[in-house]
Amino acid sequence: MSHTLFPNDVFDLADIALDIAHRDPERVAVIEPKGRNEDGTRKYRHYSYRELSDDIESVAVGMREIGIVEKTRTVFMAPPSYEASVVGLALTRVGATTVWIDPTVGYLNVAERLNRLNIEAFVGLPLAHVGRFAFGWGPRFLKKIISIRGSFPGAHTIASLRRELPTEITPAAVTPEDPATIMYTTGSTGPAKPALYRNKELCNIFRTVHHTWRFSEIEGVPIDMPVFPAFFAVGLSAGGTIVIPPINFVRETPAKVRPWALLEVINDCGVQTLFASPVILENLARLGRDEGAVVPTLQTAVGGGAPLYAHVIGPLQEMLGLGGTVHADYGATEALPVTEMSGREALDETYDATARGAGLCVGHPFPGVSLKIIEIDEQPIATLADAGELGAGKVGEIIARGPHISPMYADDEVSTKKNKIAGVDGDGEVWHRLGDAGYLDDKGRLWCCGRLGHRIELGTETLHPLMCEPIFDDHAAVRQSGLVGVPISGSSGAELPVICVELVAGVARSSGELDALRNELLEMAAAHSSTGAIRHLLFRDRLPVDPRHNSKIERPALARWAARRVPSRQRQRAVAELPAVATAESR
Repeated sequence: MSHTLFPNDVFDLADIALDIAHRDPERVAVIEPKGRNEDGTRKYRHYSYRELSDDIESVAVGMREIGIVEKTRTVFMAPPSYEASVVGLALTRVGATTVWIDPTVGYLNVAERLNRLNIEAFVGLPLAHVGRFAFGWGPRFLKKIISIRGSFPGAHTIASLRRELPTEITPAAVTPEDPATIMYTTGSTGPAKPALYRNKELCNIFRTVHHTWRFSEIEGVPIDMPVFPAFFAVGLSAGGTIVIPPINFVRETPAKVRPWALLEVINDCGVQTLFASPVILENLARLGRDEGAVVPTLQTAVGGGAPLYAHVIGPLQEMLGLGGTVHADYGATEALPVTEMSGREALDETYDATARGAGLCVGHPFPGVSLKIIEIDEQPIATLADAGELGAGKVGEIIARGPHISPMYADDEVSTKKNKIAGVDGDGEVWHRLGDAGYLDDKGRLWCCGRLGHRIELGTETLHPLMCEPIFDDHAAVRQSGLVGVPISGSSGAELPVICVELVAGVARSSGELDALRNELLEMAAAHSSTGAIRHLLFRDRLPVDPRHNSKIERPALARWAARRVPSRQRQRAVAELPAVATAESR
């Protein structure tokens, strides 16, 4: 890029598109699949920066006329497309505050969350507007509504919003301190929270993403595929080309995304950078491992939203072009992202330790990010002076501070008080409590041990999921495992640790074979200090996963399932510390 990214700390993607349109008007901004040719090959529609910028500026005029202006809280519920790019960038031109929420969390959950905010406008597919009426996703009756990729009664379309191109472009009257976006957490580990990002933090998210996407290492115009909708504009922010993925975001969850279709479009369009949930990358890696598929133009593949393990990193790395790299980013909706782990470093230096119960190394902090490990405390912590900082190698609660981390929650002082810690140096920055247990090693790398709410206390011993599950996952027959606690009746909060195992496809599942595998896995567990206390094992065809990424284990649901399958008499034996008989069950 020949210009500074967001020089005024105001998140205005329309300015970037306008700059490219002036300097290189025919540069391709968006490539969108459009059916197939007679010979079966895909057809594509290419949109230039001139087309994109003209549409942005003309639509922004129409937006202002219907009342979408600075700080207008606007729900954005549309997957990547050319139309979504036009409307999304036009919203940054008028300075609106976008609200991002994933409908996969449940239709009624969307309504509950949006009704906590003062929603003033709504952008979405026609189906999203149906949801707005049927389930109360914000006010049912709004004048400031826009329908993308189809019409909806009473909604404006891009065509109806187009106006004559203005002779002079007026920037939005917003400052770096003004709200730019609100992103809802999934709510998988507690009530969903609306993370508020001001313009300056959102600008810094994109600067950080440019770093992890390795845009500076790409010769020419970067070509990015936005598989995760909230990051659809990353490639455009770099003056690059975005390739719309062949995904029906309404009907296809990440686990259902067709890897061959994804691979076809990546290779057709020369995609260079890809960010995706681990399950999508796992399915791509399987094509490389089992069928020899390659993606020679892909230089950077980034996984986020859940752990990325060796069985994905290795084969995926082999698929990439010469010098290509796989990275795993760690963070949270309120801290996008915090650390980065190179796939090569994980395979060469840390994964063997992970498989022995050391936790998952999530790498080094990004530039400008500070990390600390503090004593675990379930209560709010007012200032950093009130937190007990731990030294290297000590497991505690992970907190982070950085210029791109959300400083507060929108209209939610209780969550802000519970999850934020004020600094002690008077600079106004806050520390975010990530809700994970972990530790720092002597190289300054962060190791994650799992969610604090998922740890199991056993008297003087604490079991952390990511210090236990990789030991089981390292077995060739295991696809993934999940550690949960089953309440022990008659005790005050005590839990019985149970490991739930999902096997890889093709593993024999007769009663005798499962019994033999169960004994083998429990013998492995007994050989490690991290898992020696685990004596109960359940097999399940599929472990439940989160709706957003289809990669994180939904532990509350898994714990309820396990509780129904561990007999109460076994729980009573645990109280008396008698040897427990492991059980094998298939759903």
